[in-house]
Amino acid sequence: MTAALALLCLAGAAGLDLFANLLLKASDGFRRPLPGLAALTLVLCAFGLLGLSLHTVPLSVAYAVWGGLGIIGAALLSRRLEGVRFTPRAWLGLTLILGSVAVLHLAEGSQS
Repeated sequence: MTAALALLCLAGAAGLDLFANLLLKASDGFRRPLPGLAALTLVLCAFGLLGLSLHTVPLSVAYAVWGGLGIIGAALLSRRLEGVRFTPRAWLGLTLILGSVAVLHLAEGSQS
């Protein structure tokens, strides 16, 4: 698997996980089973893509990217869809998450 394809799988895993979280919220604590089952299905697909990316991307980087993109994506979607307002500290926190993932990726790359 090429590095570009592995990163695409990783981005796809993060995207599927993000949509799964949106569906999980829509399931209202599994009171509405259809969105809940769809969320579980998307999480399984996300893990599949994450597993594929591990053929090329180190686990530490893959998990950090997946988690970081999920956190940042969920925060930005909640801002967009629910009108959540971010304080300067919240923006700083999101920036630190992004920076941490980038530093980890660069550190892993320099060990090769």
